[in-house]
Amino acid sequence: MLAAGIGNIHGKYPENWAGLSFETLAAVKDKVGDMPLVLHGGTGIPADMIKKAISLGVAKINVNTECQLSFAEATRKYIEEGKDLQGKGFDPRKLLAPGFEAIKATVKEKMELFGSIGKA
Repeated sequence: MLAAGIGNIHGKYPENWAGLSFETLAAVKDKVGDMPLVLHGGTGIPADMIKKAISLGVAKINVNTECQLSFAEATRKYIEEGKDLQGKGFDPRKLLAPGFEAIKATVKEKMELFGSIGKA
């Protein structure tokens, strides 16, 4: 696989992000032929751009930052609601469970967007 740099970045995208360069993606795909392409920094890219990138040969999209953000948000909510102070809410299995579930939900959402469910 080849990781294509087409305007994608790791982490959160700035508000002034110009978007993906599909012209560059098409040119890369033209040069590499059937080699699968990877899109690093897929977190926060709009669904229509993701679908277009897939249609142009992107076979793998990294969304680790999105999973980390989901985890952090759910864990923060658990603590801000004081659930870590109720009973044994401080137990790491309870404290980390909301974040774990949030990651699973994010992955499911992305698998649906990517069209990869049932294709393994």
